Amino acid sequence: MRKKLKKKKYTSKFLTISIAVIIIGIAIFYFYSADQAKNRGFVFGNEIAALQQDIQYEQGQFISNIAKWNENAISDDEMIRMGEEHLDIFNELLNKYDKLQPPDTFSRSVKLFKLSLEYQIESHEHRLIWIKNGSDSEFIRSQELTQLSFEAEQAGLKSFNDAKAGIEQ
Repeated sequence: MRKKLKKKKYTSKFLTISIAVIIIGIAIFYFYSADQAKNRGFVFGNEIAALQQDIQYEQGQFISNIAKWNENAISDDEMIRMGEEHLDIFNELLNKYDKLQPPDTFSRSVKLFKLSLEYQIESHEHRLIWIKNGSDSEFIRSQELTQLSFEAEQAGLKSFNDAKAGIEQ
């Protein structure tokens, strides 16, 4: 009878310890996963911020070149050459969106930012065609695409900030 009582106590202790170990393991896994998600989010945030900065810089360069061209400081051929180089850089930046690994909550904002850049590239292509041949329809299409680019970027920023606010809550 004593053996049975000892065996019951041993089984009861073993069960209690096992349950405690499982609970501790789950808690460690949960906090580790949450910490890893936070780290991935931080890395993603830095990557998207750097990409957006690069895009803004390149856009500023293009606008500056257009202003110089408008002032006749550079020729049509030179503007077209610089514009084509600009488009090459923009296409490289566009490819960087595909390499991003956004957390699920940010995937919509990344798609909108990418769409904005696609509109921007197309707008600049039409702008260069306008410089080459002076077609008003190309200039108008360029401006329409610039507006679409702006709207997509604003929607991307809103989506990004909404996702960020949802995570911080």
